[in-house]
Amino acid sequence: MFDWGVGEYERTAAELEPAARHVVALAELEAGETVLDLACGTGNAALLAAAAGARATGLDAAERLIEVARSRPGGDRVEFVVGDALELPFADGAFDVVLSVFGIIFVPDAARGLEEVRRVLRPRGRALLAVWMPHGPIHEMVGALARGAAAAGGPQRPRFDWHDPDAVAPLATAAGMTTRVQDASLVVEGESPEAYLAAAERFHPMSIAMRALLDRSGRYPEIRAEALAALRAGNEDPGGFRITSPYRVISLTRAG
Repeated sequence: MFDWGVGEYERTAAELEPAARHVVALAELEAGETVLDLACGTGNAALLAAAAGARATGLDAAERLIEVARSRPGGDRVEFVVGDALELPFADGAFDVVLSVFGIIFVPDAARGLEEVRRVLRPRGRALLAVWMPHGPIHEMVGALARGAAAAGGPQRPRFDWHDPDAVAPLATAAGMTTRVQDASLVVEGESPEAYLAAAERFHPMSIAMRALLDRSGRYPEIRAEALAALRAGNEDPGGFRITSPYRVISLTRAG
């Protein structure tokens, strides 16, 4: 795992806020419900849940991102906690709702992650997890960098197929939860594909970590060209930059 506190992930978090709004809307929160934003980053979903009248908590392993979340407007209405998604520092049944917007997908043990979600949910509590679909220009860009980093000696741990209901359902069933899914998409806009990639190189924790490996291998220029080609190919605005990234919301309900 790399350090999500490196760079300025808050820039990416701002791009992801519409997805957080979508997930919170799907949760149909009621005033006073207890909500956990799991792997909350800068707190998008937690802040939205608190604004909707929930008693919200946000947890993330990156201390700097938790500090950013606390400093945002409304941050004083949320309990932000530094912690591990695989060892949640909360009592059994502590929450009515667990939300995770592109966060739980990075845990190294999917089964344990889902078991922790079930543990902290009350009976008949619900969880909504936003996960990326494995296609689209951002996926292709990240894939090019990840393949290059792996070839340069980086980690090659297989990623769990969070987007695949056939992969998630058995783990959810084993954890005592039912599953359903809903598809959606996120539009990201910017100045140009070149500017978008340059910002990722400078600010995104994943890009920073992978570039360090690729620079040492001497292959960064060719891998970068492949990543940029993916963004250009998927660009929907010839006069600027607009891409659509598909994602899926997995809704889980704990048995009574």
